[in-house]
Amino acid sequence: MGALKLMVAAICGALILSFVGSARAEQKQNQTFELAVCNLSDFQGVFFALKHKQIAQKWMVDGWYAIPDGGCTFVGSFPRDTVYYYAESNDGATWGGMDADQAAQPECINHDQWFQQTASGPCSAGQASVKFRLITVPSNLPRLTFSLTGKR
Repeated sequence: MGALKLMVAAICGALILSFVGSARAEQKQNQTFELAVCNLSDFQGVFFALKHKQIAQKWMVDGWYAIPDGGCTFVGSFPRDTVYYYAESNDGATWGGMDADQAAQPECINHDQWFQQTASGPCSAGQASVKFRLITVPSNLPRLTFSLTGKR
């Protein structure tokens, strides 16, 4: 009888550890989301820049991600729940925060080359300040596909 109790206790302990491990894995998975961006606009040659958390309160700005005409690009996996974006096309269209948008945030970009930098820093020579627009990612969404739209 003692051996049976010991075996039942061991099984219960293993089940509890299994449950705790899977709960932690699910919690870690819910701390990030994947971002894909699509160009459903009439504009060609679209490039996308992103402001995102790197860790807790450290924000980064990077670009340019090429978004194919009429197609989508996987941008990456990021800590949730907020990112900001700015995009522009080779033929002059832009997507980002408007002047009246209280949630928009100014950041520095480099029009001519790939960039990756800490957010909210001063603009360097060759950079321009533009407003990035807020995207809030729902907590139950593991992957967000965001579409840039617009007509000529």
